[in-house]
Amino acid sequence: MRYLPGRPHWRTVPRNLPPAYRDLVSELRQLKDHSRLSLTELGRTTAISKSSWERYLNAKQFPPRHAVQALCRAAQFSEEAVLPRWELADEAWNRRGHTTSPPGPTPDQTTAHRDAGADNTDPEATRNFMHRTLLAASALITTRPWATTAGVILLCTAMLAPAAIIHASYKTGPAATRPPICRLRSCEGRDPLTTACEDPVTVGSRTAADGTRLEIRLSPSCQAGWVRSWPTHGGFRIEVISSDGHALAATTPTALPTAAEMVTTTMIATAHATRLRCCYYPLAGRPGRECFNAGSRA
Repeated sequence: MRYLPGRPHWRTVPRNLPPAYRDLVSELRQLKDHSRLSLTELGRTTAISKSSWERYLNAKQFPPRHAVQALCRAAQFSEEAVLPRWELADEAWNRRGHTTSPPGPTPDQTTAHRDAGADNTDPEATRNFMHRTLLAASALITTRPWATTAGVILLCTAMLAPAAIIHASYKTGPAATRPPICRLRSCEGRDPLTTACEDPVTVGSRTAADGTRLEIRLSPSCQAGWVRSWPTHGGFRIEVISSDGHALAATTPTALPTAAEMVTTTMIATAHATRLRCCYYPLAGRPGRECFNAGSRA
């Protein structure tokens, strides 16, 4: 079972930001750390640029809802647990009369804005640009109608071609999904957060007597399963068992994980959900064990 005892160094969140925004940034940093992905890997996984994630996680730009959802999926964490915090932060930020970026651009924000391209577009600046463009076009139509007509036709053609390409890419999107990097026995002992097993489903769950939440997960494409948990104490142990009696055991550190942080076991090969079983050993002065099979919900 993998556990992150430390955190990378992050830029200090400005104190003049709303408390709800600062709380959201802290939550997103924890999710990023738990995903074990670098900013470059996170960019590839979520289709959101590395520079955008650097701005979101360093409180240089307010993260959009779709970015928060993408990070939850990358970290295999419930969106329902994070989106309410994003909504509170968004409401607090909008009350200040802002839309996308924190006040007072710093030099690194200016550089990030220049490098980010479409990821950092300012809606107000876009509206002002369009307004000026329309005024100029109106004056040109009045003085040179034929030349303007030809220009409009060329402009429309240039705009429609990229749109058609983008539309086609959406239709063929599923075929471009990354193939898994392991399957069955080749997944044994691997961390599910570092593989491309991107289709996991929860096939069994239970809340232990001590409050620890346990979920059996299965990836049909990788034909491998694992257990994720939200522990209430340290020093426990989890066994993931297949129907042939083959088992993988993982033990957590003695320190209690931070609030809302999940702990994930390594993977075990199985082609069918019904062949998975989880056994939870509380330890830490709590005798006994609790076992349940895939298919059970509690």
